[in-house]
Amino acid sequence: MKKRYYFLVLCMLLFPGLANAQSVISGTVTDDTGEPLIGANVLIESLVIGASTDLDGTYTFQVPSDHVGETLDLTARYVGFVEQVRSITVSEGIMTEDFVLEVDFLQLDDIVVTGVAEATPRKKLAFTVSQVDGEDITLAPATNPVASIQGKVAGVAVMAGSGAPGATSSVRLRGATSITGSNQPLYIVDGVVLGANQVDFDALDIADIEIVKGAAASSLYGSRAQNGVINITTQRGSAMPLNQTRVTVRNEFGISDVAKSLQANTSHDLQVDASGNFVDGTGAINTCPNCLENGYGPGVIQEVNPHGAAFFDNPYQGTLHNGFDDFFDPGNTWINYVGVSQNSSKTNFLASFTNVAEQGSVLSLEGMKRRSFRVNLDHRIRPNLTVSTSGFYSQTENDGVTGVPGSGAFFNPFFGLMFTNPLVNLTERDEAGDLKIQADPLAVEENPLYLLENTDISRSRSRLLGNFRARWNPLDWLNLESNFSYDRSDRDATEFYDIGFQSIDPSSVNDGRIERRNEVAEAINYDLTVSLRKQFGDFATRGQLKAQIENFDSFSEFIIGTNLVTLGNSDLSNVKQFCTEPGCDAGSRDFGNGFSTVRSEGYYATAGLDYQDKYIVDVFFRYDGSSLFGAEERWQPYYRGSAAWRVSEESFWPANNPITELKLRASIGTAGGRPRFQAQYEVLSLGNGQLSKSTLGNALLKPELQTEMEFGLDVGVLDRIFLELVYADTQVEDLLLAVPLAGYYGFSSQWRNAGDLASNTIEASVNASVYSSRDMDFEVGVIFDRTRQEITDFNSNPYVGGPQSLYFFREGEILGSMYGNEFITDLSRLPSDADASFFDVNDDGYVVAVGQGNTYASGPGSDGVLGGADDLWGTLVNVNGTNYRWGIPIKYYDEANETDQVQIGNGLPDFSLGFNTTFRYKGFSLYMLWGAQIGGDVYNFTKQWGYRDGRNADQDQGGKEESMKKSTTYYEVLYDATAKNSHFVEDATYLKLRELSVGYTLNRQQLSRVFGNVLHSLSASIIGRNLLTFTGYSGFDPEVGAGSDPTLYRVDSFNYPPLRTIRAKLEFQF
Repeated sequence: MKKRYYFLVLCMLLFPGLANAQSVISGTVTDDTGEPLIGANVLIESLVIGASTDLDGTYTFQVPSDHVGETLDLTARYVGFVEQVRSITVSEGIMTEDFVLEVDFLQLDDIVVTGVAEATPRKKLAFTVSQVDGEDITLAPATNPVASIQGKVAGVAVMAGSGAPGATSSVRLRGATSITGSNQPLYIVDGVVLGANQVDFDALDIADIEIVKGAAASSLYGSRAQNGVINITTQRGSAMPLNQTRVTVRNEFGISDVAKSLQANTSHDLQVDASGNFVDGTGAINTCPNCLENGYGPGVIQEVNPHGAAFFDNPYQGTLHNGFDDFFDPGNTWINYVGVSQNSSKTNFLASFTNVAEQGSVLSLEGMKRRSFRVNLDHRIRPNLTVSTSGFYSQTENDGVTGVPGSGAFFNPFFGLMFTNPLVNLTERDEAGDLKIQADPLAVEENPLYLLENTDISRSRSRLLGNFRARWNPLDWLNLESNFSYDRSDRDATEFYDIGFQSIDPSSVNDGRIERRNEVAEAINYDLTVSLRKQFGDFATRGQLKAQIENFDSFSEFIIGTNLVTLGNSDLSNVKQFCTEPGCDAGSRDFGNGFSTVRSEGYYATAGLDYQDKYIVDVFFRYDGSSLFGAEERWQPYYRGSAAWRVSEESFWPANNPITELKLRASIGTAGGRPRFQAQYEVLSLGNGQLSKSTLGNALLKPELQTEMEFGLDVGVLDRIFLELVYADTQVEDLLLAVPLAGYYGFSSQWRNAGDLASNTIEASVNASVYSSRDMDFEVGVIFDRTRQEITDFNSNPYVGGPQSLYFFREGEILGSMYGNEFITDLSRLPSDADASFFDVNDDGYVVAVGQGNTYASGPGSDGVLGGADDLWGTLVNVNGTNYRWGIPIKYYDEANETDQVQIGNGLPDFSLGFNTTFRYKGFSLYMLWGAQIGGDVYNFTKQWGYRDGRNADQDQGGKEESMKKSTTYYEVLYDATAKNSHFVEDATYLKLRELSVGYTLNRQQLSRVFGNVLHSLSASIIGRNLLTFTGYSGFDPEVGAGSDPTLYRVDSFNYPPLRTIRAKLEFQF
């Protein structure tokens, strides 16, 4: 206080005419404990003037003399605290205005901009809009920003189809909304509606992410929003203290590795001599040109009992190798960030550069590199006229593990990895220094490390985003806004096999192959908005009119050439087909291209009414036109109606009630899902110079239509606990299906609106400030969600589809159910003519034929030792005329429906949970995010293939008691030539430590003792992601999926496994 007094006196002495000429507003901003809030902003927004507080929490600024006598609003604002606004009458001389701000734990005054006509405080929302603050994202940031919302928001499922560096994430908000289309939400970044869903920027610039999960809120975006909306806002410098420039430098370095290493079968079923050498049919050590020293290779023979049964129970001798350990190698990760931001009364901006390099965990690959630039700027030309612009550019490069997207990759190293023999060292090289293509002499799959080293697969993409916005308030109650945005995505992919590339079987790539693909997508959007807001006594009214024009163009091309001329040249001129020199033998080439243009318009009107901050009503109508709709259905309507009642604002609500906020809300709305580009048109296929009819056009084709009803309850307790409960019921009509046609149509199918889909979701979230003081804070949060979904109408032939054709699509079917053969686990499911006394349930839980008086442990026969004539393995059990193989699992047959294809699993979890906790003591901080899934299944197709060659650890019988051993036939039947079956359906329940951050921060006051006012803050921390997983799942990770929607199609199919990352961070601001 003394410092402030001396400052005011000094002002009066130095400027004696100041008090008479104009006004000076001065004061302090503190928290409720009296601690000064450094960098708080105090301003008169209508005049665009103000100041920020210094180290003592004091501020001062001048008001021009022509405003003396006016009554103006003075605002004090500080991040994380409740904003205060008070009316003051400006007087000459010095005015003192002190503010005491309260911590805004409930964040009810936080502004929401997604799904609403205008920026709206959270407490006045009548539907659900979830928020993730940028500070929560940067605690343990992912290189893919969309992955940063995983486990933080109820009703949001995030799944990466691949753990490869730079891989995208699939997001599903609540239930699925389409069968044939995408379930990905609409992405908006700084007002730019993305034309391509790939999000190519980094997490460190994010200010916040808002998630609108269904049509009850997303109807504002019409025919593009039935999957919900994710709106990402990046920093703009506006949250900084006034009249300050700040430079942020952040560096992270760490390692990434697979979170789990698998173990292969270390036993075999082959004949060996007393020394463990493999023998041939004569009993001599096996020999062949490429055999290993111990005789392993072509010519070895299986060891069988007198009935022909064999067992994987002979341990491999000598030095054993784990192929997974040879293949995976921890890689480095670097993240470098520099940001410059400034905030003044008229202008604020952010300029940043980010460099990301993530090697991944696959040996010899460089992984992903991304460089990005961002500039955001706001300028207030006049108090009622503001212009804003945003610009972003990124360049990303990847070297891939599998082939170019769309090429139908020739080789997948993860596939061959599953068949690696433990005797084999994948890293061993021949005399020429080359990796062996057939490291395992008996392998029918290529050495995965050879594929990595001799295949050049590269992908690059660039992204350019731009936005310009102008806002003009000609009247207090009228606002005009114009917005122009641009989004361009360029993607290039190359796959190169050089001359002499080896493969176990002859391949078209052996003489060299070059493939190039390029895709360009460009979106240009423009909108004009008129907003009205007027107060009539206790009634606050608002309205908005908006017109939008959207243009989207895409172009793609590919060219493939085989049979190359010279070694080491990946230029297309090296293909013999393009060679013009004498003597060139023609190679082969293939090429093609495609382009599309989409034009859309949208017009909407909305109106809202707020009475005494208690009763909130909102109505909305939108009319969309799109060239993607059929010619007879070019325009489609959408609507929303919502209402909220803030019970806690009623006069009857006790002032001392511990429930400080109670709100009931309901909303109903519609949104659409657009048809794919070619769906409305006749499609003809060109092959061998001839046209053939493929798809019949449909002028009556409409977008899918989602109608969602949402009911919510918001409860705040003691301003420290906030509970949100939501129930959402969704009906999707007019599902887009490719319906097969009768032969007389001349076309094989037609896209029609031919089905309905229903889902419901329960969501709950709780955030609590357990303890808060000047030096210490402890906060916890919990989220819960559960979704159920069903196909309620299906006017097409039922069919199976999805990855591995596991999923049944028909009326009455739960979307996500897996179908295949079921191996019987209950005696009651045996065939009706089978006598149960002939069967037993073994230790794997399967019903097996054993004969009367025997058990599943009777396989070794009377002597208890396998290999004798008394063995039961390999024999038959006759039950009422039907022969069953002894001890072998039996497939179920549904006699009533005459089918062996039954439900064997369901990818949807029973429910999902998230738990986060943040502890701070002075400069020390600890943050953890846990995630859990209870129930739900994964089909482990990767494991199933491993059964083919006896390489899976399940098949290892070494060390087991004789009575517990299973024959090789037992596992061959389960493998079933990769036919889908219940044995490979695994429980996906897990508990996972998703994020961890432990750090320490030195603030400006502490640093000033050494560095003066140079440094604003200095922080160091250890960051981890995907650190621990507790699960019974046998694969790399239970969070795995495949196909067009990994969140729905839970199939493990030779995916790049998710990575565990640990990084050290050092950040300083000055």
